[in-house]
Amino acid sequence: MVAQSKPTVRTVPMEPLPEEPAAVAAPVTPPPVKPSRRKSLAEAPPSSFEDSLRRQAESVNRQVQTLQEQYPTFWRQTVPAGAAVPEAHIEQHEAANCPPVPKMDLQAMVEREAKRNDMSETLLHAVIEQESANLPCAVSPKGAMGLMQLMPATAETLKVKDPFDPAENIAAGSRFLKSLLDRYKGDMAKALAAYNAGPGRVDRDGDIPDIPETQNYVGRILSRVAEREKAIQ
Repeated sequence: MVAQSKPTVRTVPMEPLPEEPAAVAAPVTPPPVKPSRRKSLAEAPPSSFEDSLRRQAESVNRQVQTLQEQYPTFWRQTVPAGAAVPEAHIEQHEAANCPPVPKMDLQAMVEREAKRNDMSETLLHAVIEQESANLPCAVSPKGAMGLMQLMPATAETLKVKDPFDPAENIAAGSRFLKSLLDRYKGDMAKALAAYNAGPGRVDRDGDIPDIPETQNYVGRILSRVAEREKAIQ
């Protein structure tokens, strides 16, 4: 298991999340409806979702390439995914007294929340690995809890009853991450920086903050995402 970097305190209380999108009413189809037409309509949403994920994968690759071009020095200094982590980055989660969430269970939860929030599964997996190494009982020295390391104020805002319940933690963390992706108009690097250092700091700096821990955090996650997206293409 690769040790992870210590999470940074969220500096600004999380702002209210956007309202959940209202359910879209099924289109009214004038009779008579042929069986083949009904089947086509039923299959349209999955196809649309798959197209959305494909576009997200392409966007991930473009953002990674842009970061490599804009911040070549930053990228070289970032510890690559899967590489040995320097002793200074060895994290307290190694001492967490619980096993990682089983892979099949974790995959099912990530798949459900990624689909619910229309976001990349690989991104969600990468954030969970970086935040907690998939340990549901992980607690940082600053008090961040569970798989997606929710700060107490964030958990309270999201009405989380048990931050150490894997399903509830991923559901809340996914909504928070989705709100940041929306806030920064899909800019994954800024959204990840805000997840780590707080949206207030990102808004003030207008970019990834000049915090080595946050820069390392963003680089490692984007590296993981890019590698996995490339592997499944």
